[in-house]
Amino acid sequence: MEELHESLEDTLLFALDDLPGEDFKRFKYKLHFSYLEEKKLIPWAKLKDAHTVDVLQLLLEAYGEQGAQDTTIKVLRAINMRDSASRLQKWKYDDLRKKYKRHIREVFQNLPQLVPHSNRKVTLQENYVELLLKRRPELPKRDHEMMAVERKHREMKNHPENGLKVDLENLFHPHPEGENSKTVLLLGPSGTGKTTATWKFMLDWASDKLWLTKFAYAFYISCNALRCGTKLMSTMEMILNSCPPGIVSMEDILANQDNLLLIVDGFEDLKLSDVPADTLDKDPHQKQEVVSLLIGLLKKKIFPKCHLLVTTRPMGVSPLLKCLRSPLLVDVLGFDPVHRKEYFHRFFQNMKQANQIFELVQRNETLLSMCFLPATCWVIGSIFQQNPQAEFLQEIPETATLTEIHLHLLLSFLGTNSRPSHLEALCSLAKDGILHRTMTFHEEELKERGLDYYLTSDSPSASRKVFHQDIQVKTLYRFTHLSFQEFFAALFYLLDTEETTGTPSRDLSEAFGDQKERTSRYLVLIRFLYGLSNVERMSVLQKSWSFKLSRTKVWPELLRWVGQEAKAHSFKREEVLLELCHCIYDMKDAVFAQRAMKDVHDLDLRTQLLTKLDFKALSFCLSVAEVLNSVRLSGCEFGRQRFQHLLPGFLKSSEIQLNRCGLSPTACKDLTPIAMTNARLTSLDLGENPLEDSGFSYLCEWLLQPTCPLQSLRLPSCNLTAAVCGPLSQVLESGSSLLELNLGANPLGDIGAKQLCQGLKPPSSRLQRLILHSCGLTTGACEDLSSVLETSETLLELNLGDNSLGDEGVRQLCQGLRQRCCKLQKLILTMKSFNQTTKGKLQAACARHPGLVLTSYYPPDFPRFPGTEE
Repeated sequence: MEELHESLEDTLLFALDDLPGEDFKRFKYKLHFSYLEEKKLIPWAKLKDAHTVDVLQLLLEAYGEQGAQDTTIKVLRAINMRDSASRLQKWKYDDLRKKYKRHIREVFQNLPQLVPHSNRKVTLQENYVELLLKRRPELPKRDHEMMAVERKHREMKNHPENGLKVDLENLFHPHPEGENSKTVLLLGPSGTGKTTATWKFMLDWASDKLWLTKFAYAFYISCNALRCGTKLMSTMEMILNSCPPGIVSMEDILANQDNLLLIVDGFEDLKLSDVPADTLDKDPHQKQEVVSLLIGLLKKKIFPKCHLLVTTRPMGVSPLLKCLRSPLLVDVLGFDPVHRKEYFHRFFQNMKQANQIFELVQRNETLLSMCFLPATCWVIGSIFQQNPQAEFLQEIPETATLTEIHLHLLLSFLGTNSRPSHLEALCSLAKDGILHRTMTFHEEELKERGLDYYLTSDSPSASRKVFHQDIQVKTLYRFTHLSFQEFFAALFYLLDTEETTGTPSRDLSEAFGDQKERTSRYLVLIRFLYGLSNVERMSVLQKSWSFKLSRTKVWPELLRWVGQEAKAHSFKREEVLLELCHCIYDMKDAVFAQRAMKDVHDLDLRTQLLTKLDFKALSFCLSVAEVLNSVRLSGCEFGRQRFQHLLPGFLKSSEIQLNRCGLSPTACKDLTPIAMTNARLTSLDLGENPLEDSGFSYLCEWLLQPTCPLQSLRLPSCNLTAAVCGPLSQVLESGSSLLELNLGANPLGDIGAKQLCQGLKPPSSRLQRLILHSCGLTTGACEDLSSVLETSETLLELNLGDNSLGDEGVRQLCQGLRQRCCKLQKLILTMKSFNQTTKGKLQAACARHPGLVLTSYYPPDFPRFPGTEE
């Protein structure tokens, strides 16, 4: 219900009744000589004997409501009744603000919404599902925008404590760190809900649900509308937009800039490569170039004290930052998992059906992750709306690739046998848009390309689903889903049209350029190129849409891209390497995969493997690779089944790094036969896994083999005891090729150290580096260790840090260090635990060997300066 408040007539009458007799006479006398907008003066004969009610009636008849109000304020000031004038002025502004908020509610409440049930009208208030907003500490990298957000969701799933969730009510309040929060920059790829969020902000503000005391005025500026509108505009016209006349006071706005919020939506739509020169006229009524005017607002040349909220895709950040003063960066990340479920519950009236749909989505890890995007949820909902019995989700394999999922969605959304009209022109438009960063297209461009078929209301429903008409600018269109645009763009390069139309071959170099920025921007396009080159998928598309595809000319370009990225060392970035694995797996062609993997020598995916599909892609690439220098998968949790799938790939690598992978003793049992078969394996890191003595016993079978090529074995923090030291001593004594042994942070004790020393003393031992930090060693182990220092011909580095050796134990070590035959070059100890006498003897003993470095021990997690040795 609309709130009750004083009418204009009541307010004016109160102001007149409040005037004492003489002041009221002066008011009438002055009113006789006042005028407004060249309207006729009120005759004195009517005013002379008029009472307050009569004067009010004369004012309304002569000037109308607004004019009567302005005239009364003007006359009150003229007769020096400033308090009365100020009260009336305040009422006027308050009344205008209420009218403006009412207007905003009407506009934003009734904006058309994309909902699965087209026959059910819903409001923004009903339709809106909360979006995930997180503060961003630094500028976005030049990655593919959508994939960067998806990766962010995965990181939050594994580390929910990271990142500050945004409190909207306090968005503009000063931050504890002292950051300037008068300007907020909302960043997010197309389709994450930035525009809808700003509409909801406007609606909530106008409904007194958000920023009630913070802002007196909030104005919404659409950059899309500016781009398609008139080239010249005044500040007033820009911020008032289609606001009816007479409900906003510019005087009030200028006087309350601290309480003014300007929301500038879609800055990237202006497509500015650089900021225009500053040629601004600060007169709010002066017409000038739209872009210059907007830049003036962003730079606060106009309304210098106002608050700004600007939305843009990450690609539009660079020119924007030249305008904004210390903006607070906030990521718009679409739906979190809870609100993905809420989406389906909110838009399906049948709760049972909503639960059924979400359960089907939830079964597919990749599809569920794609639903962070509201547009994906909408497409799935629309498919079920068309066919409530649809089984398309059950048909998608649990580890379906990105291309497989989009192919299922697109065919189900458009209809399996509903070929999009003018397919070549449609794909060409999609491709040009992706290459030139264009998501919206003017209807004239669609007509020029012969795509006006998609604009008619009588076209088949499949064609109407390809594009969405912009809600605010009816002449603009965009693909229903950004990924659909990328899908059609990739399809452009595979269309075989030469036989029929003589179209020249597609030049893939425009997508596979040499620029790193270009590659990261087109990662999804590239992924679709690989996925659509799969023989089975090509067959499905050709059968469904009745056109011919050919990958003959695409294959060499895809291989060239892999070679190009390898030469540029792009695959040293873990996320780029993982994307290559996904691309190769998406094609699922063993011949192509083998050729592509020849350019990849190191598979370093530490902490990157987060999903089932990630493991599938890695497993496939490992299986087809012929030779690898290294496979580094630290921090990736394996179950036994996944680990067994990866095992055949370990046959190809000379270095395997699997620390912090949750491996059990049975993993060693599974790994040992593979290791025995790999004659190239020289380095193995299984640290920080609970292998225990039983797990090591399997490895020992391999280590004792005379043909074992291993040179480096790292087993820190593996729950090993002294029981493993006897077998290890045998390995060392047998002339093993082992050069480095890391047993740190295992409770070996003095007994274990003594047993190891037995294997280190013989000349047959080749070990050069021994790490025994945090192994529970005491003075009792030092005599044997000193003996090793005297006799070993190969030991160059010994780490005994974080052990309770005591001063007596170190003095025993000094006996071995003083010997001329000691070959040690680096000794690591916890120096702070020794007295000054012991330290002096230790330094004197080390001084006998100019090449020997004495180093203090620091724990592995101790902060280090960049570039220092680990």
